[in-house]
Amino acid sequence: MDLVKRIEDRIVAGSEDFFDEPAIREDLHVTIRIAGDFYAFLVKCGEKPSAGEVTYVTDTIRSGMDEFFALAYTCKVINAERGTWAPDPHVRWDFPALREEFLRGFEQLAESPDATKSLASLLALTHLELVFLAQNFPSAIFGNATVSTKPGSDRS
Repeated sequence: MDLVKRIEDRIVAGSEDFFDEPAIREDLHVTIRIAGDFYAFLVKCGEKPSAGEVTYVTDTIRSGMDEFFALAYTCKVINAERGTWAPDPHVRWDFPALREEFLRGFEQLAESPDATKSLASLLALTHLELVFLAQNFPSAIFGNATVSTKPGSDRS
């Protein structure tokens, strides 16, 4: 069984009937699948992805926007500590820092047995995907996408 399916099944199993509605289950599935795709991209590309790789993954992230927002909206009814759903503040927003934080977060998501914490982790990972998307907009659309390697540096 693949990792995305295991994560989804674990979250669904640990959340009673929360994901019984097909549309909500699909939002969860798409959000996890795109997080898995972004994770694979970060593992494969290393510190210097090509423009084509960046364009492909930004398009992948963009394809899930409706599902990301629908899942987050649905999850707001879950009672949890006030800070549970908020992503950790980032000291640095450059690609290496974002990459490191996402890889670590996805690996924790893959291991977490708690459905609520897993959902919170998934939403924090989605936040990082959106940061990546914002960092590469609009250059990914124009076909000359690049990744910043230093805070405040010129695109290379």
